[in-house]
Amino acid sequence: MSRFVRLLVLAFVVTVAGCSAFPQARPGITFADGLSAEQLFEQCLAAHGGDIREYPGDINIATDGRWYSLIQRIQPVVSDAGFRITSEERFRPGDGTYAIRHSGPKGSKQVLRTASGISVRYNSEPAVEDERRRATAMTNDAFQLFHFGPSFVKHRATAMTRLPDTRENGREYRRILATLSPGFGESSSDQVVLWIDSVSSRLFRVHLTLEGFETTLGAHVDTTFLAYHQVGPYLLPSRFSERVRGPLKILAHEWHVTGMDLDRGWTDAEVSGPDFTGRAAVPATALP
Repeated sequence: MSRFVRLLVLAFVVTVAGCSAFPQARPGITFADGLSAEQLFEQCLAAHGGDIREYPGDINIATDGRWYSLIQRIQPVVSDAGFRITSEERFRPGDGTYAIRHSGPKGSKQVLRTASGISVRYNSEPAVEDERRRATAMTNDAFQLFHFGPSFVKHRATAMTRLPDTRENGREYRRILATLSPGFGESSSDQVVLWIDSVSSRLFRVHLTLEGFETTLGAHVDTTFLAYHQVGPYLLPSRFSERVRGPLKILAHEWHVTGMDLDRGWTDAEVSGPDFTGRAAVPATALP
């Protein structure tokens, strides 16, 4: 689809669906529980098992899902749905190495994100289009937030403030507005609103800006965590629903974890090639 046609589709949907502003802090608000944003965040982090970046081993995840058709038409490079349906993900918290092998109807997409940069391959060949690399950097960082929640925020947040509490479907949620620097991908800064269950302190939703790619400038999305799974000391989300919230409101992506395990001891070499090899190659252990 041409850029002109995508813009026409976007304009039509915005006209039909209206737009939604990203939440902003309100000065002078007090809270009956007396908790600061930082104290509330630490409760949430503890409810998830603590800071995953302190874990000395590796975490291995498999997922499956689907993209909604309209988001594929509006954001074809970002969604990359021809390659991103299932995934095998390898994360080493200690140094932030995050490798993913995506698969879809058009083949495979291999991504390696490290502190020094990102490499992207399609069907074993290096990506030649810079826009694909930049979009992948943004989505790869966003998925670290989705899968590892408060630990990702802890290591990028430069400021936190509380927003008014809210209710949804009879449950109460406390909210924190966090500024992240760096942001997602090549963005110098992004913002994330954390919805925290007032009873369990679990993360229920993240609402985030996406300033790291030209076609998502000014856009914001949210992802809701519909289920959790315990792996070792950590409570990780296992079912997700993502929506675009502005400048239009549409469903974007749903996915779920199909497998999860710990501590294979894979090496850099086993996640750095055009495919996973050795200890990284075996699919993540299927969830019961």
